[in-house]
Amino acid sequence: MATLFILSHAPHADHYDARTLELARAGDGVLFIEDAVYAAGDRPTALDAALAAARSRGVTCYALQADVEARGVRPQCATVDYAGWVKLLEQYDRAVH
Repeated sequence: MATLFILSHAPHADHYDARTLELARAGDGVLFIEDAVYAAGDRPTALDAALAAARSRGVTCYALQADVEARGVRPQCATVDYAGWVKLLEQYDRAVH
């Protein structure tokens, strides 16, 4: 059962986000929204190691385009608009925020 994990907190603000990334398995996805898009950017964050490990397990990462643009982040993963977010919700068996 594939899960879409949705993270919304800044990488330094919520230590549970690293644990969430540890739970993600091959076939799962992670969508970064709001301040969490900083973790999907090209600058170092507290989630870098957990995100790299998740990617190595086959987890796909996405960032919400509107939040990326609003924060001036250069994403290092696929971006989706709001319609793309809805498609992700349809694609995965469940979503966890």
